[in-house]
Formats: sequence, structure tokens, C-alpha cells
Amino acid sequence: MKDKNEVVEELLLEEIPVEEEAATDPVVEELKSAKDQLLRLAAEFDNFRKRSLKERDEISIRAKCEVVKAFLPVMDNLDRAMDAIKDEGVCMIFEQFAGVFAALGAASFGIVGEAFDPTLHHAVAHAEDDTQEQSIISEIYSKGYLLDGKLIREAVVVTRG
Repeated sequence: MKDKNEVVEELLLEEIPVEEEAATDPVVEELKSAKDQLLRLAAEFDNFRKRSLKERDEISIRAKCEVVKAFLPVMDNLDRAMDAIKDEGVCMIFEQFAGVFAALGAASFGIVGEAFDPTLHHAVAHAEDDTQEQSIISEIYSKGYLLDGKLIREAVVVTRG
């Protein structure tokens, strides 16, 4: 079954049968003009709808980024606390935060042994190592985060290689 928009579109795209002597009739000309205006209005509305959806998605992504950015210091401190003390309660809170971040589409990155990528990592120190062909991460000061593929924060690392 066709919806209203499809029916209107089909009617607008139909050719209006015009007899040769009626081609100069003002009513026919007015009908053609109205049809043209309606087609333009329908296209304009479709563009507006698409633009509105895109803007809504962008606002949603920006809002998620701001929420994740606000909680990054808390996540960093929980991560440090987990490393310093092996408390079950701290681990549970950290896992809850990690679950919320994952639900928002945020993922951490920056692992010791991973290849250094200047677009994702910020190196604060570098140790020369002739045995390595490329720079690899040897220490992590703070993890980096991506939200739906968008960089929120670079990982702060020490490299060698």
C-alpha cells in the first residue's frame, strides 16, 4: 500500500494531457505553474528533513563527547586506583564506568607494545632503541579515547624505537 507522499509524488510526476488549442489556455498555464511550485516545495521539504536529521545526529554526538570528556578524569583516577590497590569495590566501579562508556560508544586505546601513531598518541618522551624498526609504546601516562571513531583525547605515552 502506498503512503501519502508516494501518491502525491506520482500525481505530480504525471503528465497533464493538453490539447493543442488548450496549450495557451491560462488555466492550463496556471496548473503547470502550480505543479512546478508544488514539486519545488516537496523537494525543499525533503532537503529540510534530511538537514534536520543530520543536525540532530551531530548534536547527539557532540553531547555524548561532552559527557565522556567530563568523566575522563574520574575514569583516569579509577584506573590509577585499580592499579595501586587491588580492591574489589574499586574494580566493580571501574567496570561500571567502562560499561557506561561502551554504551555511549566510547572506547579507550593505548596499549604498551602497540605501534606509535602520531594521529592518536601524544609522545612526551622517546627512548632510542636500535633493535626496533618503528617506535612502539613503552609506557602510558593516560589512555586515549575514541567516540564512534571520533578522537576525544589522545593517549599520552612514552615511546622507544
